[in-house]
Amino acid sequence: MRFSVLITLLVTMILIGAHAAHAQAGERCFSETGFCISGPIRAYWERGGGLPVFGLPITAQVQATVEGRPLQVQWFERDRLEIQPDGRVTAGRLGAERLEQLGTPWQPGPGTPAGPGCLAFPATGHQLCGPFAAYWRANGGLERFGLPLTGAFDAELGGTIYTVQYFERRRFELHPELGPTTVLLGLLGREVLEGRMMGTALARPGGLPTAQVLAIIDGDTVDIELAGRRERVRLIGIDTPESVAPDRPVECFAHEAAAKAAELLAGQTVFLEEDLSQDSRDRYGRLLRYLWLPDGRMANYELVAQGYAFEYTFAQPYRYQAQFKAAETQARAPGRGLWSPATCGGQVRPGTPTAPPLGGSAGFPGCAVDPGPGVAPETPLRIVGVDKRAETVTLRNMSTAPVDLSGWRMCSIRGGQEHPIGGTLAPDETRSFPGPDGNIWNNSQSDPGALYDAQGNLVSYWAD
Repeated sequence: MRFSVLITLLVTMILIGAHAAHAQAGERCFSETGFCISGPIRAYWERGGGLPVFGLPITAQVQATVEGRPLQVQWFERDRLEIQPDGRVTAGRLGAERLEQLGTPWQPGPGTPAGPGCLAFPATGHQLCGPFAAYWRANGGLERFGLPLTGAFDAELGGTIYTVQYFERRRFELHPELGPTTVLLGLLGREVLEGRMMGTALARPGGLPTAQVLAIIDGDTVDIELAGRRERVRLIGIDTPESVAPDRPVECFAHEAAAKAAELLAGQTVFLEEDLSQDSRDRYGRLLRYLWLPDGRMANYELVAQGYAFEYTFAQPYRYQAQFKAAETQARAPGRGLWSPATCGGQVRPGTPTAPPLGGSAGFPGCAVDPGPGVAPETPLRIVGVDKRAETVTLRNMSTAPVDLSGWRMCSIRGGQEHPIGGTLAPDETRSFPGPDGNIWNNSQSDPGALYDAQGNLVSYWAD
């Protein structure tokens, strides 16, 4: 009897293990955002074009109410995918929603007959012409994109003027810098989700420990007294101009950022929130926390929203990333604080250092000596990961324009060696670049990385 029970338990454990392994194998996960796709949504994503068409997942799959119906949905950088009651996967009507968010809901067009090379849509009164018509026909048409809700028009995206056209589900963008008829899909998933977050007030969780602020170190770092000990805290999700580094000049708006931090935090009793998606402490031993004020506001968020700090993602997305990104967008538009052309225009460093005299090894002369941390502008690209054991480098395009990596150099500082990178990074795209055969990165000692553009300007620094 006892033997048969053991056999039954063993068989059950094997079946459970096999099911778990199958479920895990059915997922496809993305280290860039920390989210996975599976089931019908994964199948639709892969069948429909993958990363160039949908972008990375930016949420988990969850149940949400869409047009009055509860559906399983998942948000991507360029889309929202929805599982309908009959099991079909469809794309969300993000083009229509984004126009509403911008305060320009779609209006019927003139309804004129189609011109040469154009398609006319009596249902909305708009036409579809030229490269947009060719892309629409070749990539799914009505099912994938829906009806046109506007004609083609010029719009500013990230400081650059592009010809765009909105559809029920997408926004087409003409990018002549990539080719005279090159059409890209807008980042509507991210834009719509961030637009929703902008109207969502942050709410302080209950049960948080409290601490007394003792000193303001700079705009993103403070000293507190916590449980009778003095601790240094680095605010999660933000980066402010540098004012206290002894080996660098004071950056634009650094004193103003520190003064705003003092205005918000000096002498306050604050609530400390930890984020389990981040380390509890950074490599310098500082606590990583959100600091909530007694009036219910969060200091991290206020510094970004009022234009005194940049949104900053270190390696992994954090809990309030969407809200912080939306707050930065809100601060940029009217030119608040460090975004004002009269102050910094978003560039806080007095000058981007160019590559110093080449100091690489004889076999790799293209890499420079160590420029040190804190001097790279971290834009338009940022090094978001260096896996020294796997010999991979991960870069993210922080801008809203494509970046051609021709002539760019990614350098291992200790060895003076160059890690191969290339191609074009789309706006907000994150991509990992494998190394060649053999070792470039030093696994036993510190080995920082530096990224230079085609003109030799330092763009990003990875402090190992």
